[in-house]
Formats: sequence, structure tokens, C-alpha cells
Amino acid sequence: MKILLIAIFGAVGTLARYGLEGVVQVRTGGTFPYGTLLVNLTGCFFLGLIAQFTMNRMVISPEWRVAIAVGFFGGYTTFSSFVWETAKMMEDGEWARASAYVTASVVAGLFLSAAGIRLAISSPPWRSLRVYRTSTFRFHSSRAGSA
Repeated sequence: MKILLIAIFGAVGTLARYGLEGVVQVRTGGTFPYGTLLVNLTGCFFLGLIAQFTMNRMVISPEWRVAIAVGFFGGYTTFSSFVWETAKMMEDGEWARASAYVTASVVAGLFLSAAGIRLAISSPPWRSLRVYRTSTFRFHSSRAGSA
């Protein structure tokens, strides 16, 4: 049941992100990612609100709590989870741990993103595969003369 709830809430969160992000981006225009920013910031606020509320004031089953936190907000934005976890560390007085988490996440995330971009740019052209359907799947190289 827990997995099904996570999947359903994840689908709803993904569709909410897609819809809100798209509407905001179309209305604001330009190249700045206003839609993504709004999704990430609203995700931070609502994950903090709902997670804290359901832990302290409103008793719901662990399955529903996970479905909301991991499913919906995982589909909506993972940034909200990162910020909420950091805020909880700070609330518990774990400033060094929170700082290390933020630094590692941001610096390593930027480094790994740049590394992935560089790798994709500098990689030799891989043999591209075209897939077409007959009675079975067959893969053919895009290079002439090879099978």
C-alpha cells in the first residue's frame, strides 16, 4: 500500500510541478527560470508546514506521511526535501552538520553537474543507435556499412 501511495502522490506532484512551472514561465517570459524558482520555494514552504504539522499536531499514518513527503514533494521538487532536512538540523542546533550538508550538496552538486556537462561535450561521438520495430527489435548503427 505504501508504494502505491508514493507512486500516486509522486505522479500528482510531478503534474503539479509541470503545470505550475509551465504557467509561470509562459506568463513571465524571458530566460530566467521563474517557474522553477516558484516551485522550489513553494515546495520548501509547504513541505516544512505539512511535515511539521503532521508530526506534531495532526496524527496521520506513516504511510500517508511518506506518500506526501516522498511521493508528492519528491515529484514536485527534491529541493524542498534538502532545505527541510537542513532546517531540521539547524533547529536541533546541529549547525556544523547543516553547514557541511549545504556546502557538500551545493558545491558537489555544481561540480558534478559541470563534470557531466564536460563529459558529454568531450566524449567521442558514440555510435548512435536507431531502433525500429519489425517482428523483433533490431539495432542498427547510423554508420554506413556496419550492422
